[in-house]
Amino acid sequence: MATSETLQSGVCPRCGSTEVYRNTESRGERIQLVVSSTLRFLLATYLCASCGHFEEHIPPDDLHNEKLIKKIKESWHKVG
Repeated sequence: MATSETLQSGVCPRCGSTEVYRNTESRGERIQLVVSSTLRFLLATYLCASCGHFEEHIPPDDLHNEKLIKKIKESWHKVG
């Protein structure tokens, strides 16, 4: 999904609103994606304050963490 089709662009892809906000907290219930007992991604969460649409994204640098990506490929189901 391209950035222009996500809340990361600052425009909601569902309703077109620019009332888009990103979390700035370093702790919270939905801030981490647990991959295993010792591996996790920190997530950036985006919310459209107009329609309630939200998305969570893994920061691009974390996608280059080979250990994390390998664990996901081994334990998650591929879609499609």
